[in-house]
Amino acid sequence: MKTGRLITWLSLLGFIFLANGIKPVQAADTYKINQYQTQVNVQSDGSAQVEQRIRFKIEDDINGIYINQDLSTKTGKTKQLEQPQISVNQQAFTAGGNQAGQYELTNDQQVYRFKLYQPATDGDTLNVVLKYRLTNLIINYRDTAELNWRVIGTGWDSDLDNVAITIQLPKKLAKDQLKSWTHGDLAGQQVVDAAKGQVKIMLDSNPANQMLESHLIFPTRVTATNPNRIDQNKRAAILKAEKALAEKANRQRKMQRKMVVILSVILVVIAPIGIWLIARHVKKSLPKQSYSTNHPEHVYELPDENGPAVVQYLLNYPGPKDTKTDSLSATILDLVARRHLAIKEVPATTGLFHKNKVTYQIQLIDQTQLTQSEQSLVHWLFDIIGDQGQVTLEQVEAYPKKHNQERFLKAYKAWQTAVQEEAVQTGWLLAKAQSTVTYVTGWLVVSVVLLVASIGGSLIGLLLPWTILSSVILVGYCAWQLKHLKLWSTIGDQKRYEWLGFKQMLKDITSLDMAAVTDVILWDRYLSYATAFGVADRVIKALKVQFSTEVIATMPLGYYYGGFYGVNMGQSFNQALDHSFSTAFSVANATSASGGSGGFSGGSSGGFGGGSGGGTF
Repeated sequence: MKTGRLITWLSLLGFIFLANGIKPVQAADTYKINQYQTQVNVQSDGSAQVEQRIRFKIEDDINGIYINQDLSTKTGKTKQLEQPQISVNQQAFTAGGNQAGQYELTNDQQVYRFKLYQPATDGDTLNVVLKYRLTNLIINYRDTAELNWRVIGTGWDSDLDNVAITIQLPKKLAKDQLKSWTHGDLAGQQVVDAAKGQVKIMLDSNPANQMLESHLIFPTRVTATNPNRIDQNKRAAILKAEKALAEKANRQRKMQRKMVVILSVILVVIAPIGIWLIARHVKKSLPKQSYSTNHPEHVYELPDENGPAVVQYLLNYPGPKDTKTDSLSATILDLVARRHLAIKEVPATTGLFHKNKVTYQIQLIDQTQLTQSEQSLVHWLFDIIGDQGQVTLEQVEAYPKKHNQERFLKAYKAWQTAVQEEAVQTGWLLAKAQSTVTYVTGWLVVSVVLLVASIGGSLIGLLLPWTILSSVILVGYCAWQLKHLKLWSTIGDQKRYEWLGFKQMLKDITSLDMAAVTDVILWDRYLSYATAFGVADRVIKALKVQFSTEVIATMPLGYYYGGFYGVNMGQSFNQALDHSFSTAFSVANATSASGGSGGFSGGSSGGFGGGSGGGTF
């Protein structure tokens, strides 16, 4: 299997971990619910007093809240919602109005809709308390009484956090007389206390649009005066159906546990395999190198004739491959210093008051003896953006917006590619340096994906926690390899340290003796490299101390950097150039995830109220 294909498959594996373990987020944009509690007190007549406490965390401006209570049923007598009482943040609401502090209640085919008028803004918390009497909640059969209710319906578009449902019967029972099953997300917990006649259901979080159904059976004497009766035996059928659902849920849990172990083992095995493959590839691709340790701290002459962009690329290698705008500015200034280009101020042609504004014009003077990347830059500036050997920064900034974004970016990428090719041609890098960096970087991407997957999978129980350590080791090894790869040839290592010494000299220039470089023309070129290294200001300051204004004016860049009538135009040009290209790039780029009491199980036992839910308006 080829290396690229292996890395692709491993990356895909990491995404599969996440896709299988992380549930889709469907939370509403305007609110979250960080507490949902329901107390159901069953009465001897089969009705119940219900109290719901819901805490809304508001995330936008809203006019109020709605809560739907679906009481539609196909079995037994019609259920009614009576005697509603509502409060928000301990303020009682009154019925029948649409003003703040009032609510409306409608009933559409047994779906009761509460509309609470309570304006709120982002960051507010609304504690809603809803109380009501629910008739005919229990059905009394010949041999058992039954409660089968989807206490939470599928109508909530936000996850419900900190869920607690308590169902309290009016009588205490023996252990085998109260049986309870809960259907919904398998992560929940159910506690049955027959001695108290109580069932508690708890979840850390109930996913959006996920119902939670409570199914209880108990002796008919508990609800002896219940008028909601059906003259048939039901207990055996209920136990049989719940046993089947419980067995299905147990199979799902068993399969989930098995998958957790399998995925965890796979993830752990990837780390040693990856480390072995990386070490093997590096050993085969990069021959042993012995580098000199004798390197000068400061170098006062250009080590070679490589341009600023090429040098900056090599000194950053194997860091980011994109050639930034500072290297672009430096290359243009280097061409000015070598008298291939010239810069001058011209009036701006756009804007309401353009007569009072200026821009910079770059002119092509000499196109001979340019490198491949410099030819590419000249083509981009003067053939694509400009015309007849002239281009203004105004034209550069406007080109992607007024003309062709793809062509602009394609020409920029062509210059970047030419810079990289020249860098390779210097001989600084070993033959397989680039492919080795690509290989290890690919593994680093894979290891980061697996680390994210292992953390996410561990948090949701899809993976065992110790898998995180395996991913951390792989990430650390990849990062260590990238830092310690010996990518340089003997001459490349020497040249790299010479350029680093030259760079350090420019950084320290204000504290050094500039007599070591007396030729002002050399400093003219040095300025372009100082721009690439981001230390042009220091060099300019030192030049003004060492040389007179008249001497600096003899430099091709002297007019701009030496100052003319007190204006430092070189720095202004650099800022304008950087602004124009940065703006152009942003425009171009912008246009171009069992029968006994049971625990939780999936499925449903046919409880009423499936459409209950709520939200904001």
